[in-house]
Amino acid sequence: MTARILPDPHQIAAADPGQSVFVTANAGSGKTSTLVDRVARLLLRQVPPGEILCVTYTRAAAAEMQARLFERLGDWAIMDDAALTQSLADLVGHNHGISQPEALSRARKLFAKALDTPGGLKIQTIHAFCEKLLRRFPLEAGVTPGFTVLENEAAVALSQGARDELARRALASPDDPVGRAYSHFAVELDWKSFQALLGVIETDRVKLTDYTARVLAGTAAGPRVLAGADPDRTVEILEHDFMDWLDRDRWSATADAMATGSTNDLKCAERMHAAAWTFDGIAPVFLTGKREVRASVATAKAPPEARAWLADLQLKYLSALDVVRKAKVAEDTVHVLALAEAHARLYDQAKAAHGALDFGDLVARTVDLLTVHATAAWVLYKLDGGIEHVLVDEAQDTAPQQWDIIRALTDGFFSGDSGRPSNVIPIAGQIPARTIFAVGDEKQSIYSFQGARPERLRQESQRYDGLVTGSGAKFIATELATSFRSTPEILAFVDAVFDNPERTAALVGEQIAAISPHVAKREADHGCVELWPLFEDHKPPEPEVWDPVDQEPSTSGRKQLAAKLAAEIRRQVETGVTVYDRNRRTLRPCDYGDFLILVRRRDPTFEEIIRALKSAGVPVAGADRLKLSSHIVFDDLIAMARFALYPEDELSLAGILRSPFCDVDEDSLFELAGRDPKRANLWTVLRARADE
Repeated sequence: MTARILPDPHQIAAADPGQSVFVTANAGSGKTSTLVDRVARLLLRQVPPGEILCVTYTRAAAAEMQARLFERLGDWAIMDDAALTQSLADLVGHNHGISQPEALSRARKLFAKALDTPGGLKIQTIHAFCEKLLRRFPLEAGVTPGFTVLENEAAVALSQGARDELARRALASPDDPVGRAYSHFAVELDWKSFQALLGVIETDRVKLTDYTARVLAGTAAGPRVLAGADPDRTVEILEHDFMDWLDRDRWSATADAMATGSTNDLKCAERMHAAAWTFDGIAPVFLTGKREVRASVATAKAPPEARAWLADLQLKYLSALDVVRKAKVAEDTVHVLALAEAHARLYDQAKAAHGALDFGDLVARTVDLLTVHATAAWVLYKLDGGIEHVLVDEAQDTAPQQWDIIRALTDGFFSGDSGRPSNVIPIAGQIPARTIFAVGDEKQSIYSFQGARPERLRQESQRYDGLVTGSGAKFIATELATSFRSTPEILAFVDAVFDNPERTAALVGEQIAAISPHVAKREADHGCVELWPLFEDHKPPEPEVWDPVDQEPSTSGRKQLAAKLAAEIRRQVETGVTVYDRNRRTLRPCDYGDFLILVRRRDPTFEEIIRALKSAGVPVAGADRLKLSSHIVFDDLIAMARFALYPEDELSLAGILRSPFCDVDEDSLFELAGRDPKRANLWTVLRARADE
């Protein structure tokens, strides 16, 4: 039987439903267990399940949380008195009133009570909560009743469609702001960079349009003010004025004079003669190929007058370049904002046409519904009787807008009498007053993704501390530092990564500027962290003429990494490197199922690792996801469908014949389609020879 890990005093205090709690918890310290314990203790105090709202970040986390809670309640329903008494005592940290028959009976009924709750337990993602709220108050929120929610893939498809429509609008109206902005970047950037810029505009669309709205409202400085650029002088004017001031005859004469100096002076003269007579054209004289300032434009062997004139001109050019750069930043920003505004309008129109909202809309509309609209007070009043306890999981990934929703739901908890009765219950005393609970770990934050701001966790903790204690209720901020999962070496490495003042301040804010170190529960066990050197590409030998042109050489860094990884995994298994079995709580030799390889994305490195593992004889599950449109089988299926629609499509039919569907070899295909130039259509030929 597996040994039981009991909650430590910090976990028991954090799970106490009689007080509001903010928890900063290290990885493996029992964050989810503590949250589940708190919900269980709320239920034990006869809080109706429908009055508890648990908000987490992902559907998987919500499902895991609910599964753990139902497992706990299900176990209680079938335990005998002694086992149930011990389980409840472990949960609350004491034996007082635990063994009373009515307390045990109440605990056994919780499973059925939770199952019978209308709508089920409110353990959901923030987006799911927002969706339900908007469906309940669609008119107040200004959304279409019966709206659909765009999943990520559908939202990306609509956004891509808006990008295509943006290009068509720019082409149709080249002289309006959008057309000028599009043509500007189409010339200034290469294709890949331009597409990357459009991707950024799509990702940060809300931020960009919000900034534009604030500029128009006069509450934010415009791009030219922020860049320090002159609003009356464009890049074109600035460059023209400088070149108009520069004496071209003096330039040519100085170039001739520099040719009489040293070798470096001669090179300078050549650059001056070769320079195009534009502001950018003369830049190589004063800047290196990397756009860095040349330390010296002339040597001591250059004619003194030419040397002095060039040195003075370099200073003037650099000064003008600084002004031009500021103006360029401002103009580029204006162009980006024009594209962002247009793309946002097109994307919103596409969503409206489909009667859909994306995840960002769900949060933004809910914030407006609860904080901005005239009906906000009425909506909160209607919600007031439905939510009494809010629990926030993975709070380090809660974005500012999402915190606004949490605030709107909970601020009323601590303003005046909550109106809760004080019924005495044997297991815990009184029904707890309204509470908020949040748990998170800044070190595990996804940072700026979807607006996550890890420093807000402790900032909100300080805010709620004042709010809750000011109302006379109890509040504690506690830490769960003990990791039940990892070994001291692993935890020490993580501590070393964050042992930096700048990183610490970025995570928890400058006012806190401290991150508690990890404490290992498994202090007698050991682990290790290996840092491998960077695998770099080496110049491959010259390919043979028959080698595939797109074949990656074996000397590439990607192939080196994959081969090394496969060899190391096989070595550890064959030599019997020991690992800790968390089920049996003993050491044992590792096997291939103990290894987990994490990659940032499913790119060629991912494919190469799988290929190397299979080549080395290492059992591997392979890719757990297949993108159909990129697989060759999908191409064959498309060809089949295309031929079914258009039998005259000989290319598609030829592809089907060569595919595994028919497996016709090249000689046979040539006999059918290529030998006789006057033959009939390929499909006609096949039908004519069907009896062969």
